[in-house]
Amino acid sequence: MVNIINTISRSKYFERFLMNVASILLFLVLYSCDKDDIKAEAINKSLDITIDNENLKLTNSSISSNESCNGVFASCKYDSSNNLGFRIEFRLTKNGALKNITLYDYRNENMHFETADFNPKGLMTITNFEYDQTKNYLHFNFKGELLEQSYSDELDVDKKRKHIEGTITIQDVRNTECTSFISDLNFETNNLKFSTNLSYSSFDSVLKKAPYQFYFYSDNGNCTIFKSNKNLWNLDIGTYTFNKNSIENRIDLEQYIGIFRATQLLWVRPIDWKKFQTTGSYTIKEHTIINGEKVTKGEMNLQVYDNGVLLHNINNGKFEVIGFK
Repeated sequence: MVNIINTISRSKYFERFLMNVASILLFLVLYSCDKDDIKAEAINKSLDITIDNENLKLTNSSISSNESCNGVFASCKYDSSNNLGFRIEFRLTKNGALKNITLYDYRNENMHFETADFNPKGLMTITNFEYDQTKNYLHFNFKGELLEQSYSDELDVDKKRKHIEGTITIQDVRNTECTSFISDLNFETNNLKFSTNLSYSSFDSVLKKAPYQFYFYSDNGNCTIFKSNKNLWNLDIGTYTFNKNSIENRIDLEQYIGIFRATQLLWVRPIDWKKFQTTGSYTIKEHTIINGEKVTKGEMNLQVYDNGVLLHNINNGKFEVIGFK
């Protein structure tokens, strides 16, 4: 009898042991699954957006983003169950100047909407902008209206508008190698902030006094123009002064006064721009080569008048300009 009882007792202990082992294994399996679920649900990219009265949220694979030179870009795609969705793209500089927002709405006859030419912030606000290149982190809020695309025969036609607002956060902006250089100009006064979102240069041999012209557009409808008798790269280091009557080696400021329109091609018409009178100086401080480009760096001081009334007093504006090759 004793042997039988001991055998039964050992059998019960063994049974309990197996049950405990099974419980531990089950716990480990469930814990592992929970960890996998947590990893699978981690969100590195998100877009919360309202288009007119429709609220949507996009995450991860629906969003791509990269930085390049002085700009940062994000593209977000939404597909509905019937494969009709939209794509929205954001282009900004790394200091938050708005270059462009474009919406392709495949659900509404493939309509194409954009921020306004020359003055994108006239109808769109960007707030809480943060970009950290070391952390590959991008975040900002946006709110405003996009415009239906206009064509060359519709430059003075008011087009349909679409309201958008929301927040985008990206924690893994892809880095790309910058192999060029983008000209830049920035300054700030108590009533004007100028952040370049577009720049280009031109040479016109017909202009005998100032054939070299360097254009800087800001995201709030202003344009600053350097007008020079030489390529800036060929100007000696030093300070150049000018007054309202100077023809060459001067800086002008103009303001866009045309209607809000979105053309993609940025049609420049003199009728759309208000010209001001300017005096001041600029100082060439350095000539250097960056990514194979001839870059001239310097500072500017500018007083801007409208029929004798001082509008802006600009001190220590910073410029970096690609010269002609």
